[in-house]
Amino acid sequence: MPHERHDISADDATKAFRNRDADVFREIYTVYSEELYLLAYRWVKEQDLARDIVQGLFTYLWEKGPEIQITGNLRHYLYRAVTNRSINELKRRARHVSEEALQWQADTGTLHEITDHLLLQKEILRLSQELAPRCREIFLLSRFDGLEPSEIAARLDIAINTVYFQLAVALKHLRTHLLNGKRLE
Repeated sequence: MPHERHDISADDATKAFRNRDADVFREIYTVYSEELYLLAYRWVKEQDLARDIVQGLFTYLWEKGPEIQITGNLRHYLYRAVTNRSINELKRRARHVSEEALQWQADTGTLHEITDHLLLQKEILRLSQELAPRCREIFLLSRFDGLEPSEIAARLDIAINTVYFQLAVALKHLRTHLLNGKRLE
């Protein structure tokens, strides 16, 4: 696995895109693609569409590399690009987008909150891989697809009590590992 760097400067990224430096491009993809997917998913609420948005961004960066000038922070640039692409896709699909979403500004506080949220989601996804397959499926349908327990039970053709039990197992596992054995007060 390539060494992950989180300190890729805007100048380094600009040079890499302009020179079509595949190693740095791959490193940027490795470091940021999962967070960007989670951000896109937060906007569009569809896994495949979120993946397409992120892939589309990286395809654009590769194809238009010689013309790209990144100023400021690389993470902020990528977050803004995914946010804009997500909003444009929502508009294209004629979905309702609130005024608040359209006027979202990339202030430092908001970006830190989003980053913290995305990193927490990334850790939750990683920990969910440790769950039994059915338990993981129920948890993901509940927390990431937003389905109610009755909807999950109907979709998977299982008893609603099974859904509640599996969610309790999943949440206990996540709480234990996210809090490192500490108790909430």
